[in-house]
Amino acid sequence: MTRATLIDDISDVDEVEEVPLSQQPEWADVTPLEQQDGGYPLCPIAYTDSYKELMGYMRAVMAAGEISKRAYSLTSQVIEENPAHYTVWVYRKRLVTELSLDIEAELEWLSDIAAMHPKNYQPWHHRQVLVAMLLEPQQLDETHPVIRRELRFLANAIDEDSKNFHAWSYRQWLVQRYDLWTQEGFFVDAMINQDVRNNSAWNQRYFVLVRSNRDSKVDEQKVREEIEYSLEMIKRAPNNESPWSYVVGMLLRHAPEMLHAELLPRIQRMAEESETAQAMQASPFYWSALVDVYETQAMLQDGVRDEMITLAREACAALATDHDPTRMKYWEFRSSTLKV
Repeated sequence: MTRATLIDDISDVDEVEEVPLSQQPEWADVTPLEQQDGGYPLCPIAYTDSYKELMGYMRAVMAAGEISKRAYSLTSQVIEENPAHYTVWVYRKRLVTELSLDIEAELEWLSDIAAMHPKNYQPWHHRQVLVAMLLEPQQLDETHPVIRRELRFLANAIDEDSKNFHAWSYRQWLVQRYDLWTQEGFFVDAMINQDVRNNSAWNQRYFVLVRSNRDSKVDEQKVREEIEYSLEMIKRAPNNESPWSYVVGMLLRHAPEMLHAELLPRIQRMAEESETAQAMQASPFYWSALVDVYETQAMLQDGVRDEMITLAREACAALATDHDPTRMKYWEFRSSTLKV
């Protein structure tokens, strides 16, 4: 095919696509339904004429409960104009199901939509629905072709935007439904090594830690391993909030007694070592961790309560005046909640 022929073909396609539905014989039997905004809409939306027409026919086929290939094609046109129209997505799922359409072809189309609108929730939810239709929740691993493709798709999406909430949320669903915990542990390690400040990857690490144990208590050995891992990441960037939040939050929930017994001496030593001392002492997250450690120990051990509350207040004062003055009012309030 020559370039001239290709351009002619593309022009022909564009010409066909621009023909209004009202002029297409296929839609002659349908009377479009206009949007009902009432007599005096407070803030009417200025839709384009083409979108108004598409939605007029869309409302008509939905009102009639029509299950047809033309309705399915119409949902594609509407979604391409407005990918956030959740009602149309729900209708499209019904059409895919009741028409027994090719789910793999639907996923391929969906990948293009998701690439153009990665922060739109609807394509991600639709993808989840489709994959659930393809695979039953059974023991599968990453070698299954559908799972392999989905993980590759997700890796690409996260590579494009490592903070894409919808991609991570869908990944959590996939991992949990199909029991991909081991593989996910390796993936999270790689993501954190690539960017230690990726708070989404740290959140995923906690998800794997807790959910892979079926929400039961995390064993002591695993807790110690996570302390070691977090401290190594803190050494890389002491002023990075993610590992601090991870290790303190993990201990508060799963082993609060280890905050004072094991975490405190480790971070205090790090604050005294030549290669980390300056950065640690300047980090508001170090001082914030001290507040949490002392406050928790005061609640766990009555005999040292007064001492721990005093130390926690001193850490709050250091934060308010030196290390985090932007949030001075917060630290003053936090100090006032510490009762001797």
